[in-house]
Amino acid sequence: MTVDDIKNFQCCNHSDILAIPPPISSSKPVLQQYFECEICKVLYKTKRGLTRHQNIVQKYNIRREGLYILPSEAIDQFKADLVHIIGSKLKEHFKQSGKQSLSFPCLESLFFGVFEGYIHYFNYKSGSYKCFFQGPDAYTQLATLLNNQNWGRKYFDNNQQTFVLLFNGQAEEKVNCNLFEEQILKYRKKRSNLPKLTVEWKTKSKRDAKDNQTSAGYIHLSFYTQQI
Repeated sequence: MTVDDIKNFQCCNHSDILAIPPPISSSKPVLQQYFECEICKVLYKTKRGLTRHQNIVQKYNIRREGLYILPSEAIDQFKADLVHIIGSKLKEHFKQSGKQSLSFPCLESLFFGVFEGYIHYFNYKSGSYKCFFQGPDAYTQLATLLNNQNWGRKYFDNNQQTFVLLFNGQAEEKVNCNLFEEQILKYRKKRSNLPKLTVEWKTKSKRDAKDNQTSAGYIHLSFYTQQI
């Protein structure tokens, strides 16, 4: 092989190497940064979106014009009533634990008197409000709000107790694991199933055959209980 042949061979090999396409990158999804609302757990793609959501929520906690303010004694009594009513759902028998719900008449001013500052949702069409309490600090938060450290806990014989479940560390970790963009819808669905206390206030109306209408405000609570 001549010197020219060797040069041509080296040039040809060099061209072939340059022509080889780069290795195909892994098909694993790229983790994208999201901004989560600590209260409702909704994800936003930008910090601006989360800030806008928080500003809107602040407006939900402004009393509407004409909504009167009740005496603090009435608010404290209603808090005690709430603790008593929640306690009625804390049963001793294991089969009675799990999802609980209750509903009863409540003045809008009473609801605002207790939960003002914690309202996180408002429907302008129906006039309904919602509050969400969940996470590792939610029980303590409600204990302060309701003036009772045992608001969601009842003790029984043999050191047994039933309590309102507001946080599940294992379930939380499982939901947060491997959060990629194409899994957001699944993530939101799983988030909605995590334990929490939801408090809703809304007006219920009825109309009879002669078009006579009545209405009343109701408060609705839903939560999960567990025994140890």
